[in-house]
Amino acid sequence: MHNATRQKLQRIVDALRIAEDRHDIPQQIALYEELVQEKPDLPLGQAQLGVLYWDCGDQQRASGHFEKALTYPQNDHIDSLLFGRMAKSPLYTGDVDRAKAWYDAKPNFWRLRLYFENLNRAERFEDAEHLLLGLLAGALPKDGQLLALHMMAQVYLYTGRTHDSVAACQAGLELDPTCEPLMFNLAVAQEMLGRYREAFHDYSRVLKLDPTNDETHNNLSHLMLRLGEFESGWRHYEWRWGTALKDQHVDFPLPRWQGEALAGRSLLVWREQGIGDQIMFSSMLPSLIQRGGKLKYEVETRLVPLLQRSFPDVELIQRSRVPVQENGREVIKLGWPATDFQIPMGSLGLQLRPSLAHFPDQVSFLRADPQRSEQLRAEYQRLFPGKRLVGVSWRGGNSIGNQKQNRRIRMTELAALKDLPGIQLINLQYGDTARDREEAASLDLHIHDDASIDPLIDLDAQAAQIAALDLVISVDNTTVHLAGALGTPTVVLLQINPNWRWGLNEGPSYWYPSVHLIRNREVGQWSGALERAIQHLQTNGMV
Repeated sequence: MHNATRQKLQRIVDALRIAEDRHDIPQQIALYEELVQEKPDLPLGQAQLGVLYWDCGDQQRASGHFEKALTYPQNDHIDSLLFGRMAKSPLYTGDVDRAKAWYDAKPNFWRLRLYFENLNRAERFEDAEHLLLGLLAGALPKDGQLLALHMMAQVYLYTGRTHDSVAACQAGLELDPTCEPLMFNLAVAQEMLGRYREAFHDYSRVLKLDPTNDETHNNLSHLMLRLGEFESGWRHYEWRWGTALKDQHVDFPLPRWQGEALAGRSLLVWREQGIGDQIMFSSMLPSLIQRGGKLKYEVETRLVPLLQRSFPDVELIQRSRVPVQENGREVIKLGWPATDFQIPMGSLGLQLRPSLAHFPDQVSFLRADPQRSEQLRAEYQRLFPGKRLVGVSWRGGNSIGNQKQNRRIRMTELAALKDLPGIQLINLQYGDTARDREEAASLDLHIHDDASIDPLIDLDAQAAQIAALDLVISVDNTTVHLAGALGTPTVVLLQINPNWRWGLNEGPSYWYPSVHLIRNREVGQWSGALERAIQHLQTNGMV
């Protein structure tokens, strides 16, 4: 190496130390870029630059540097920097063969995490279990045993073997009673079994060791909200940004609304989470409007027509992206209208729903397009004269393993609805349903599919469709939120340990009084819940 080159590299290294001491991330990036340009065969430099981009949210740019670093001979320090991050990203959790090749090349625990996550995402749970049992049968160090038992507990949760998950956690905690990941997994398993007191105890143990563990606070919020401890639940819910919604958090120069008087002031409410969540949180809009002030309210584009019709005096906004210069580089920042206060919509509950007594008995709060709804009802009545029109949806969201199956009703079970006299089922299920409907037809269960309605494209059209129906029967998904917001009589079939928003009891939902909750009592089997749903409909003269 020439002396001039050596001096230049030393200058970069010295400047990096200063930038790191000052936590000057843009300067560190610029210096590492200069370093790898000067010396591209420096794997640690590639890795460090990738980590900086990754932690700034630019995973695409980071991945190029990660993969350059991994072309060199294996290095434990580089593995410790890269594989933990890679295991949390869809860029690296959709290719089992690639993850296995990295693991086989150097089977350490950092690479194991990525391989394990890929097996889970591919729902290859038997392979994951086989891998972990093989490791546990060997002479693992204590840390390795704890990691393998933690992973085994997750596999058991994904596959519905909840009692086995509890046992794996307890075995690990015998080795180390202070192992936070195992305490957390134990709390999750206890909660899934309906052992809420035990779950609360285990979450509290984690927080005693780590008071700022945001994932535990978030899970504890769901538990408290499920139990009806709303004020405490909403306070823990404020920790959701740390892990669960990390990519959705927005930093504002505006003060957070803490319940101050809004007369003569303006408030920005910004969206978070999915469509169903945004509908549910919008149930608080009437209460918020009563506080006075000027509201600027953000929802996803698909909800705008529905919200405009329902709340004509509320200004609906969309966030904009504005290029700005920072440290000589152009970055994109979010642009917002000027207001006095701001709040994410999920935090409205802390101010507006601190107890069950604060939930109003509002039959509906959204209004579908009346003309479109009348047209659809007339069309369905022409096709199925004299029939009661019953919307049906049988699949939930994109969970993994047993959680996905717990929100999916098989056609052989849904076929129980064919015994209800004088009804016609109307398809409300989003996504590709052709195969399911063909199977249903082979079982003499006929589900009418209206090809003009696609909720993934036009949610306002599905709102009009739901408003045209007499009744909705659905698993827990966006359809339920939309039907409940419109006031359409709805029966929702919930899994054994349902989402926090549905509370503990059967009967009317406090978020949507027109929605009746039926809880499943069997893992992966829906026949009993469907039978009770049918009894409810018949007893109340709904069919």
